[in-house]
Amino acid sequence: TGGLTPNTATELKLKVTRAGRPVTDLQPYLGAYGHLVALRSGDLAYLHVHPNAGTGSGPGISFTATAPSEGTYRLFLDFKHEGQVRTAAFTVTTGAGHGEAEGGHGH
Repeated sequence: TGGLTPNTATELKLKVTRAGRPVTDLQPYLGAYGHLVALRSGDLAYLHVHPNAGTGSGPGISFTATAPSEGTYRLFLDFKHEGQVRTAAFTVTTGAGHGEAEGGHGH
């Protein structure tokens, strides 16, 4: 839930599921329960965000990110489950009337 807002720190809450069920046993990957990368369409401006303090082993992973400007961003969430690193992709459009993540993916 949540979305990116230009020039404002915004919380993004992502939920990891598998076959429609919450995943509660995520494993640390590179020192965190998840890593979020966002690329802006057009010029590929790049954000790399670590989870907020207190984020545990799932199913929710919370991030705070600031989009540098309006636009469409492709988000990639890397997480580790059952010994494998997995990636889920989402598209978010910032600006007036936009912001909710589309394409919530489990694994």
